[in-house]
Amino acid sequence: MKLKKQFTNAKNWVVRTAKKASFEIQRDLTLIAFGFMCTLANAQTGTAGVAGVTSATTDIQKYGPAVQKLMYAIAAVIAMVGAFSIYFKMQNGDQDVKKSIMLTVGGCIAMIALATALPTFFGFKW
Repeated sequence: MKLKKQFTNAKNWVVRTAKKASFEIQRDLTLIAFGFMCTLANAQTGTAGVAGVTSATTDIQKYGPAVQKLMYAIAAVIAMVGAFSIYFKMQNGDQDVKKSIMLTVGGCIAMIALATALPTFFGFKW
């Protein structure tokens, strides 16, 4: 009986050790793959990479004012559609008019806040 218990304990120890080793191998392989990818990314960046990123940054900054105006226009459309929706709900006597008002006002405020914060968030200077 004692020999069987010792065998079971040894078997459990082997299983636990194997699981731990398997996890460690997977972790090591993941770290090696990540390090290899970082090395490749570092090798590919140079003066051409910096010039490309700078060019992309200036190109994106040119679209800033147009995107901001588009976001203001979307806020206006949300306000108009919401106003018509609220009007029709009030005429039909629906019970969720307050909810519709809060959703419409919240959507408009969110879009205006996002459009206002856009230059700060992306660091645009226009």
